[in-house]
Amino acid sequence: MLLKGINDNPIANEWKKRYSSLTDEIKEKLDALNQMNSKEYQLKIIKKSKVAPVDGDIFVLSPREGIYFYGKVINAKINNLEKDTFIHRKILVFIFNRQTKELNTDNFKAEYNNLLISPEIVDASYWRKGLFYTVGNEPITEIERNLDYGFYKIGKGKYYKEDGHEITHQPKILGTYGIATLTGVASKVEKEIIINPEILEF
Repeated sequence: MLLKGINDNPIANEWKKRYSSLTDEIKEKLDALNQMNSKEYQLKIIKKSKVAPVDGDIFVLSPREGIYFYGKVINAKINNLEKDTFIHRKILVFIFNRQTKELNTDNFKAEYNNLLISPEIVDASYWRKGLFYTVGNEPITEIERNLDYGFYKIGKGKYYKEDGHEITHQPKILGTYGIATLTGVASKVEKEIIINPEILEF
């Protein structure tokens, strides 16, 4: 599906719509976030690891001390069709709006209708630097393999899977095609906390 132009970016348009519906107080906080140094909202270091993630790994990330959100590795070694060095052999993750205070999988549940942020393509530095920490593993299910997800590629006006395979429809679960920087995930998570602080509550 080819979109008309950059103004038709569905992710940007959805954000504009969502932003316009927020209170002035929340808008001010979001605007302030855009001006902050990333060190002010970076994810907390949990524990550094040299072990590369594998498919099905369940991990946690921590936007606040002692509060963790679960994520799951869906594709630990992306085989990009064009061998795009930015994407090839990188890692597809989903991060859920599900909290825990413990470094285990006791409270984990993969709810793809309750994601904290959009699906992200990251590299192993998230684990090496301790921003993601693996707490268990559950094999990828058939349902997960058939999830209707994908990424919008800015400039192309098209949708793709993480491996570069073009999709001819707008997927239900949509992210932006590209690598999430070390501050990229933190920024998105912080936006969700500003919009809905209750997600930090148990």
